[in-house]
Amino acid sequence: MKAGSGDQGSPPCFLRFPRPVRVVSGAEAELKCVVLGEPPPIVVWEKGGQQLAASERLSFPADGAEHGLLLSGALPTDAGVYVCRARNAAGEAYAAAAVTVLEPPAPEPEPPLAERPLPPPGAGEGAPVFLTGPRSQWVLRGAEVVLTCQVGGLPEPTLYWEKDGMALDEVWDSSHFALERGCAEGGQGASLALRILAARLPDSGVYVCHARNAHGHAQAGALLQVHQPPESPPPEGADEEPAPVVEPLKCAPKTFWVNEGKHAKFRCYVMGKPEPEIEWHWEGRPLLPDRRRLMYRDRDGGFVLKVLYCQAKDRGLYVCAARNSAGQTLSAVQLHVKEPRLRFTRPLQDVEGREHGIAVLECKVPNSRIPTAWFREDQRLLPCRKYEQIEEGTVRRLIIHRLKADDDGVYLCEMRGRVRTVANVTVKGPILKRLPRKLDVLEGENAVLLVETREAGVEGRWSRDGEELPATCQSSCGHMHALVLPGVTREDAGEVTFSLGNSRTTTLLRVKCVKHSPPGPPVLAEMFKGHKNTVLLTWKPPEPAPETPFIYRLERQEVGSEDWIQCFSIEKAGAVEVPGDCVPSEGDYRFRVCTVSEHGRSPHVVFHGSAHLVPTARLVAGLEDVQVYDGEDAVFSLDLSTIIQGTWFLNGEELKANEPEGQVEPGALRYRMEQKGLQHRLILRAVKHQDSGALVGFSCPGVQDSAALTIQESPVHILSPQEKVSLTFTTSERVVLTCELSRADFPATWYKEGQKVEESESLVVKMDGRKHRLILPEAKVVDSGEFECRTEGVSAFFSLTVQDPPVHIVDPREHVFVHAITSECVMLTCEVDQEDAPVRWYKDGQEVEESDFVVLETEGPRRRLVLPAAQPPDGGEFQCVAGEERAYFTVTITDVSSWIVYPSGKVYVAAVRLERVVLTCELCRPWAEVRWTKDGEEVVESPALLLQKEDTVRRLVLPAVQLEDSGEYRCEIDDESASFTVTVTESYQSQDSANSNPELCVLLKKPKTRRLWSRFPPWRRTAGAE
Repeated sequence: MKAGSGDQGSPPCFLRFPRPVRVVSGAEAELKCVVLGEPPPIVVWEKGGQQLAASERLSFPADGAEHGLLLSGALPTDAGVYVCRARNAAGEAYAAAAVTVLEPPAPEPEPPLAERPLPPPGAGEGAPVFLTGPRSQWVLRGAEVVLTCQVGGLPEPTLYWEKDGMALDEVWDSSHFALERGCAEGGQGASLALRILAARLPDSGVYVCHARNAHGHAQAGALLQVHQPPESPPPEGADEEPAPVVEPLKCAPKTFWVNEGKHAKFRCYVMGKPEPEIEWHWEGRPLLPDRRRLMYRDRDGGFVLKVLYCQAKDRGLYVCAARNSAGQTLSAVQLHVKEPRLRFTRPLQDVEGREHGIAVLECKVPNSRIPTAWFREDQRLLPCRKYEQIEEGTVRRLIIHRLKADDDGVYLCEMRGRVRTVANVTVKGPILKRLPRKLDVLEGENAVLLVETREAGVEGRWSRDGEELPATCQSSCGHMHALVLPGVTREDAGEVTFSLGNSRTTTLLRVKCVKHSPPGPPVLAEMFKGHKNTVLLTWKPPEPAPETPFIYRLERQEVGSEDWIQCFSIEKAGAVEVPGDCVPSEGDYRFRVCTVSEHGRSPHVVFHGSAHLVPTARLVAGLEDVQVYDGEDAVFSLDLSTIIQGTWFLNGEELKANEPEGQVEPGALRYRMEQKGLQHRLILRAVKHQDSGALVGFSCPGVQDSAALTIQESPVHILSPQEKVSLTFTTSERVVLTCELSRADFPATWYKEGQKVEESESLVVKMDGRKHRLILPEAKVVDSGEFECRTEGVSAFFSLTVQDPPVHIVDPREHVFVHAITSECVMLTCEVDQEDAPVRWYKDGQEVEESDFVVLETEGPRRRLVLPAAQPPDGGEFQCVAGEERAYFTVTITDVSSWIVYPSGKVYVAAVRLERVVLTCELCRPWAEVRWTKDGEEVVESPALLLQKEDTVRRLVLPAVQLEDSGEYRCEIDDESASFTVTVTESYQSQDSANSNPELCVLLKKPKTRRLWSRFPPWRRTAGAE
């Protein structure tokens, strides 16, 4: 934007920007904007850098500050970006909007003359079918990109490419791309390859290949993302400051204020050829998109940076830098964040959690009485098992259980005044970048969904509402997985899910309808005042006539009122007579008419003048004689043609209109009068036998009617329940079944499953006036069944279900991880809140059955799964399922390659008779049992030979060694052994020995290693509540 000096007036400023338009080929497209300036600016419209001139199809209507562009009979070549440029002596401003022209739906092919099976795609006459579609690609800037598609169909289809809904020659110069045509494999059909030479950052987008022939149209799309090559790191030891990434600003930046916790949106519209590359910078550093910084291009072609839930740390200078081969331009905004007076004492901090684990967010408020609410982005989180919310004094804590990929995002804690603290929750799992919560796409646009996985080359599954999507719209490359749906329709809407093993992420794809122009208004509307108390209205159909079905809606307005009321709707134009019966009260009325179709409503056309109409009441549904039983209410009703007051009579006596409820005389019949719209009702309360023959009358201008009351002796009948009642209770609850009869103290009998019930301490039957009750003081499961209250041939039915209370897992509440080695006994324990509650065990999704290798135990409220001698294949994911709850265990069994830690080789021991000899063996587990042998024979413990055991050390001790103790000693466990050769002599060979009490102790020390053994003996390796 250019700015002049202040004494020249004010530069142009857009109060309303033009909005993007999508129209069907042949329809009318209109862009509107409002721009102010002093002096009033000159407004011109441009497309592709060229100023547009008025023509038969193109006009530029203007009304004061409102300027428009009107395009009649839009063609596909009219699609593109239109720029409104406003200029005066003080400066210049511009705004842009995109016009998209959609192809009309292809006509349905005529049915074949002869019944014969259709040939397969690519083998005979038929609509185009993609044999291979283009594949999504992720490349670095400067790389060459080739997108290829092969299409079958006869006659051979015509192929062409589009980028983001625009023709390639509207986006690029011809030197930037090449189209290579060929034949599909097998010779049936065609292929078209798009080659992009030296890809640039603006080349990123959705590329759609269209195929069309006489039988129909098909399309397939792919995503291309061009990334900046990674910058090489600076050399070590370099002390120089890094060069700035953008040029210094030549003028002061704009200023933008936002309240803390609100969103800030910056929009930059840039034009140029070749298309410029855009980079966003903050405080001189490049910005990358993340959870709170969104970067995208809107439908107008503008580049948008949106900072969500702004915090104080987000303040600073934001710069939009645009470059191409012709030069560079910058636009900058200084963001200020207004902080609230009341702040969190301790804000939230970013946290990480593993999938299926938990994440804990914690903050502090200034006062413990301040209420708070938790949000995940714009969704309010209510306390539940998934989102546990804790308040401890001033501490507010949110615990997210059983994390999944879709739990990744921005979380907020909010107190009064919309004061917020924000933190990111990162969920680590197979999926690194999840799908958005929802995606809104206009009908006919392209929908693109991206997922990034931790591992490269893995195969995920895309589905919509549980049904797998075709492979032609899916692509994978390394860590990235893309779903491209070109030209979406309403049928494409739904819940789209990407699944990878047990991990999944879901988005709600919503397709919004393309806006169609409403029908035109009727013409030649005239009013004729002919007969008394009627008016004749005539009009002609709109010109041109709407293409879709439409009706006419007629409305009336009483003179002096501002409200228009609908009279009726008709399908055909012509003449309509409106009688006085159509108005609610006497007065002067005006009329108007409009055209209505599925695409909207036309402007109203008001008939000139007004007409005086008087409503006349007619009897639509008259009074009828009423027969009721003694003690019941008698209801008399009638419907009139208009809303009017009337008078009720009972036995010739007028009932007071100002008292809707009363008595004819003290102690006599009670009544109530009601009027709801056109209906009038008189209710006689609890009539008696002596009231039989009473005459009821109604009178109003133009209407008189009457009816008689007849009282008959009532056989008993059931007042409630009128229909079968289904009830559900839990054990030990008090159950009351109630049946109300029309007569008091009338006998009734209770039945269960067709058998008469017997009273007992656990089943009580009571009668209180009209009400009969069956009471179960403490219901049991066996009390479930079908109950019946029977009297004089009529019955009331009850379906009772008594069930045990839901089972809850007391322990463990979190995921348990168990590590053991081969042959260890592993015990998984789950404690429930009911001793007799059944549970089921699962391993890797399959139910576990008891066998020689798996033992299932029950002890009070504890349930155990025992692996007596665990082997590596026994490891896996275990679940204990109790009712609707589950406890999770991960068991890992490690195969031990060696039991003996030390010694690793053979040991030679030389001793003198009567010396003390100690042979020591170190094991990897403290509970392991060994066997000592001498010359192949197992040794027996005695005073002359001691066997000792201490933690992981096993010793053989000879307190006073003898000559016969010489030999080969072994410490054996399983197939391993440690060997000791002991040689005993009468005296030392050396003369240096002077020890009067000789003792030889062989102490074998091992290097320092981390001990991995369990605290439990080999028959018990437990997890859970013990």
